Amino acid sequence: MEQLERTKRYLKRVEEIYAGIFSSSGHNKEVYDDDVISFFIHCYHVRDWIIHLNKVGVTARQVDCYIDKHRALRICADLANGSKHCKLTRSLRNDCQPHIAGKERHTSSWLAGSEGGEVMKCKYTILSKTEFVDALELAAECVQLWESYVRELETLCSVGQISEA
Repeated sequence: MEQLERTKRYLKRVEEIYAGIFSSSGHNKEVYDDDVISFFIHCYHVRDWIIHLNKVGVTARQVDCYIDKHRALRICADLANGSKHCKLTRSLRNDCQPHIAGKERHTSSWLAGSEGGEVMKCKYTILSKTEFVDALELAAECVQLWESYVRELETLCSVGQISEA
């Protein structure tokens, strides 16, 4: 599915931000911040692709039930909706709006011959209710959950077992 593959590419960007990005001309921290929040927007919208492509006969209600069963996907949904929309029109899946509460940035100089620059590593912390969650760990868990769900739907579809829930 195209949207899930796009989400995986954003996960790779987040992994690179955590591992460290080299620049010889300075870093644009806001771009890194944007990539992290964009991951969650794209990740949550796997939901819409499943529903609207509807190649497996799943309903919006079934997909929403799956999201609601998993803490990581609930946080992802609220982060996506909270950052994408100026005013939320749908109710929160969590008790309060999760948000990025912490950004750590560490730089180190790098020199090879006459070429120099710096490596910046970033880490993001999400506050959900009273719990702090690492953004990369949450992102990886969300991708794993979507991959598992898509495989499950494909299996059920192939044996004709999708039913209205």
